[in-house]
Amino acid sequence: MAEPTTDTGLYSSVLVILDSTLRSLWIPNWLPAWCPTSQNQLSAAEDQMLRCIKGQLSKQFVPVANGNLVWTLALESSNAAGRHKTPVVLLHGFGGGVGLWAHNLDALSQRRPVYALDLLGFGQSSRPHFPDDAEQAEEQFVEAIEQWRAQLGLEAMILLGHNLGGYLATSYALKHPHR
Repeated sequence: MAEPTTDTGLYSSVLVILDSTLRSLWIPNWLPAWCPTSQNQLSAAEDQMLRCIKGQLSKQFVPVANGNLVWTLALESSNAAGRHKTPVVLLHGFGGGVGLWAHNLDALSQRRPVYALDLLGFGQSSRPHFPDDAEQAEEQFVEAIEQWRAQLGLEAMILLGHNLGGYLATSYALKHPHR
């Protein structure tokens, strides 16, 4: 059986080209640079991501327990009949924020109000201390969502989550099934 021949020089060159191509695609050119210590750069980056939204977008910090604030985007339904329907609440994944939903907000708001929030510890929301115990940390997230809901006066909501947001949506629904 003949041994396979490989040109390691050609192979290495292809890997270098592939690596540089993937790196250039990994972070889109339109995504502005952001330093985690700069609130101004975070806000500017988010504004740039949200420029595609055509609907009437409102932004606010919603207070929850222990002086924490949850950054919230809201879009009223573009359909008058949809303005009184149960709103959709979007929960981003780990390492994400409200900008994750930028290209979905207009479409989702056609039939009902839409809210997108930065989970505690992410985006423009407060950075509280989380317990080391996983169950207690989960409880802190779920209670922050419940306090957020109560502050906005929402009787019920449709939770839609991605990644960590999906997990927290499920955890919330198990604890507060009537909401």
